[in-house]
Amino acid sequence: MRIGLISDTHGYLPAEVFGIFKGVDLILHAGDVGKEEVLIELASIAEVKAVYGNVDHYPLQGKLKNIEFFEREDIKFCLTHIIPSPKTFAFQLFKMNREADVVVFGHTHKPEQVRFNDILFVNPGSATQPRYSQGRSVALLEIEGKKISVEFKYF
Repeated sequence: MRIGLISDTHGYLPAEVFGIFKGVDLILHAGDVGKEEVLIELASIAEVKAVYGNVDHYPLQGKLKNIEFFEREDIKFCLTHIIPSPKTFAFQLFKMNREADVVVFGHTHKPEQVRFNDILFVNPGSATQPRYSQGRSVALLEIEGKKISVEFKYF
């Protein structure tokens, strides 16, 4: 299974995303969507799961959650926008009595992947407003059995 990861679009979906996400089975948007049209455009590629971020207001806040838990291919996902740190968020998951194999988040506009307590934390960066990186970015997450790999795509 291939999953497209995107965050911090701030109301604009760059054309390059369509080519990068071609053939994915699912797209996860980790907040700061900006406009509902971004989600509609992404849905023309594949199924979309999204959460709202700190700059998203109504109607997006009324339609999206701030945190989403779901499972695909026996992998438990948590999708949210802001995490304080992997260590702190792992403890928050414990306090919520929730488990996750993968946490997808955004907010920092910085692409990164970190493993903490057997949880893979992935931030795809920003598709429109990069900070501290090689440019605008998204990520592709691939699941093969229990193996999970992440590839960042810069454009």
